[in-house]
Amino acid sequence: MQLREQIVEQRLRAWISGDPNGVRRAALALFLHRKDLSIEEIHEYLVRSYPVTYHGVGGMIGLVSSRIGILQGIRDEKKRCRIYRLKEKDVLCVKRILAS
Repeated sequence: MQLREQIVEQRLRAWISGDPNGVRRAALALFLHRKDLSIEEIHEYLVRSYPVTYHGVGGMIGLVSSRIGILQGIRDEKKRCRIYRLKEKDVLCVKRILAS
């Protein structure tokens, strides 16, 4: 395993370990099933099962994007929002962590 993968996996495991109700796992699993997601779409999905706020979801996704680095944010000019996508090189790592 490369150093970058080890760092990503370590950070991701630490982030998930602070998740008592499973919302973080659910958000990551959502990225495995759908390619491009906005904060609004993620919130709409998560709010059905978890007590989350729009800003809480935005903060969570922002942290995963900036600190862990497994999400890529792309500006969508039509919707006037940011669309997030799981980086291809991190898909196997996320699958491995969610399976454990």
